[in-house]
Amino acid sequence: MRTTRRRLLGTGLAASLPFTARALPAFASASDNIIRFGLSVEKPASLDPAFGIQGADNDVTRQIFDAFIDPPYGTFNLDPKGMVGEAVEAWEMAPDSRSVTLKLREGMLFHKGYGEVTADDAKFTFDRLRDPAGGSQYRVFYAGVDEITVLDKYRIRITLKRPDPTFYATSLIARGALLVSRKAVEALGQGFRRAPIGSGPYEFVSYDNERGVVLKPFADYHGQKPQVAGIEFRYVPDSTARTLGFLKGQLDIIEGIRLPGWLDEVRGQTPKAQFDFTRPGSQNIIAFNLTRKPFDDIRVRRAIRFAIDRKVFQQAYGELYGDIWAINPPEYPGAFQKGQLPGDLQYDYNPAKAKQLLAEAGYPKGLSFETYISQREDYQAVMIMVQEMLRAVGIDMQLRAVDHTAYHTDNLRDQNIFGMNSETTAPVGTSLLQTYFSSANEVRKDGKGGRNYSHYGAAMPGIDPELARILDEPDLARRQALTREAEVKILTDMPAFNALSLHWVFARNPRLDLGYKINASYAYFTLARARFVA
Repeated sequence: MRTTRRRLLGTGLAASLPFTARALPAFASASDNIIRFGLSVEKPASLDPAFGIQGADNDVTRQIFDAFIDPPYGTFNLDPKGMVGEAVEAWEMAPDSRSVTLKLREGMLFHKGYGEVTADDAKFTFDRLRDPAGGSQYRVFYAGVDEITVLDKYRIRITLKRPDPTFYATSLIARGALLVSRKAVEALGQGFRRAPIGSGPYEFVSYDNERGVVLKPFADYHGQKPQVAGIEFRYVPDSTARTLGFLKGQLDIIEGIRLPGWLDEVRGQTPKAQFDFTRPGSQNIIAFNLTRKPFDDIRVRRAIRFAIDRKVFQQAYGELYGDIWAINPPEYPGAFQKGQLPGDLQYDYNPAKAKQLLAEAGYPKGLSFETYISQREDYQAVMIMVQEMLRAVGIDMQLRAVDHTAYHTDNLRDQNIFGMNSETTAPVGTSLLQTYFSSANEVRKDGKGGRNYSHYGAAMPGIDPELARILDEPDLARRQALTREAEVKILTDMPAFNALSLHWVFARNPRLDLGYKINASYAYFTLARARFVA
């Protein structure tokens, strides 16, 4: 489907949402003690945490599986002394940052009779994440692992090829590193992606089109038992339907609609609604496919970057918006702040410069191209704003919207030319660089590559040498300085850019208490402590 601003507005996905004039009832009371969570996609892609390709899958898997460790809930506080141990009761990083030892909690059980959790399961979890042939999107974070050794029934040691003082913050916390049952994975095969087995507070019951994914409390959970009777993850890709479901009390919590005006509209309808913001939020990386014309020309890529006006995003999103000056958001330790970059690398809005570069590249009258975008409203909104800004400098970008799950699948098969991806990472400077700019994470047509959608480092020299120096550096301050140097090279080569930081927002019925306050997190969080209150 061709997407334009007019079409987006016509579907009720922008500032004037069609529910504003309706008389809606107050929030319903919790009669059955079940959390109903409205997700923004049509269906799950994979409920195997090693192979999730969309954020909505993480909302589900975070409840089914234990993390090894995690920052204190509702924060991105990466102080190693304050981390929460879920599957582990103790962990220790060697003084030289060359190894980490994990001690699992004894007596933990997997769901549905799959037995006790042992060190063999922990080793298996990490081995499949780092397997080059396995196709996990997270394997780039385990490329520095030399070997994993089972020390006894409950302990493993992960030995690294080089010192890495940030390994725990990128590779051990709740992302892909969720503990799986080796026996279940081997027994169920591909079926594990639809009927997962974990050791977390909730276990999988069923999935169908009407109720979505249904979870129930795991009676033998090793930690605090859930206080609700279950969770139903409802798949409601239509933003109007999802919002109405929330306003009518049919959904207790929803992925918010990151569109101009939505937040104010909902606040006006339901002043008591709670909003949870994950900061610094998602980083909206837009990648040029360097193997396709016209993006093999640096002048075209830089022209497009100069055509992007940060103020358009700022005015549209208000409090959800965050400025980006390089690749990492300014909230990350050591990241570039406003005014710290030299000259043109700040990429301040300059349409005249954009037109000049296009003319130099052989496009004095502009150019046109077609690209795909997700039907999810935040993806569409950002790209439609980009579309209008590019039109002002003579570039006709034609957008075709596809289902969100299909969009990610196609991207991972190298079928896009100028695609956007929304990514939330822990505040570690190497995370985005490894994910989107390392040649080791280059996208592949068989879908088993990574999220380096630009082919940077393969189609042209990239930052692989810089990344190697960063990852070889044990001193954190020096790492941050080297990371800034790598970002300068990326801004010079312009294989991809971070268009804006967009805080995730979840709208929540005030009767649903999460058990902690969200100040920062991934775009998903545990519901292990959630309960309904009067």
